[in-house]
Amino acid sequence: MTLKILLVNDDGFMTKGLPLMHKALSQFGEVLVVVPEVPKSGGGHSLTLHKPLFVRELGMYNIAIHVINGTPVDAFHAAVSILGFKPDIVFSGVNIGENTSMQNILYSGTVEAAVEAGLFGYPSIAVSSDVQTDEEFERPDYAYMVRKVIGLINEFFINYGWFDGVDTVSVNLPATSQPKGTVSPPTQKIRFIQRFERRVDPRGREYFWLVGESRVEEGTDTYFLKQGYVVVTPLRADLTHPDIGGYGKLPSKFKKFLEYLDSHIKGLFRAE
Repeated sequence: MTLKILLVNDDGFMTKGLPLMHKALSQFGEVLVVVPEVPKSGGGHSLTLHKPLFVRELGMYNIAIHVINGTPVDAFHAAVSILGFKPDIVFSGVNIGENTSMQNILYSGTVEAAVEAGLFGYPSIAVSSDVQTDEEFERPDYAYMVRKVIGLINEFFINYGWFDGVDTVSVNLPATSQPKGTVSPPTQKIRFIQRFERRVDPRGREYFWLVGESRVEEGTDTYFLKQGYVVVTPLRADLTHPDIGGYGKLPSKFKKFLEYLDSHIKGLFRAE
């Protein structure tokens, strides 16, 4: 089966994660790349309402890259509505920095672009990585791990299809190139305790900078990511209370997906 794959992100076209993701995905079919022309980290589920949008094509990394002067959500809609691309699956990322916790899920342009795709009925995967800079994506051992995990996700999708009751899957990759396995633990609620720090510029003008302290709660998605596991979180675009949202137990196919990733990752990286 040859897939039609849409690749979006929130880090723009300059990130070294873009050619890495394209290489990992292109072996499974046709890949269309549409990304913001400038980084949009922390943009969440925003879209552009008050200015015209322009889509142009760049040639970088030997890839045809479409850039838009909008948000990651705009990038998804540009692919479908402007370019007429109807993907079998949408990948968003790989993000520079992890996106564990409900706080980060809601803030992340990477995750929310995938959520938007899921909202409109497209299977979608958000991929984030617990790295500080995109230079990590050029490390051969780390790049190999990313490609292998992306490959396993696509292989499962081709063989078994998508999951009933799941709109989007958020995958967080650990900082290590030798993950211990795959888990799907509870999602931490708050990742950062934020505050605005007052500062003064050289001209004596007061300004404020967002700072904060990070929090890791034992037994959560953040905790297991920091312990070296690939963390997989199923998401639904429905934010209503479960008593009225029609939620049920996770589909058995999703549990099979976790077991598939876990067994292959453990076997693969133990053998390396």
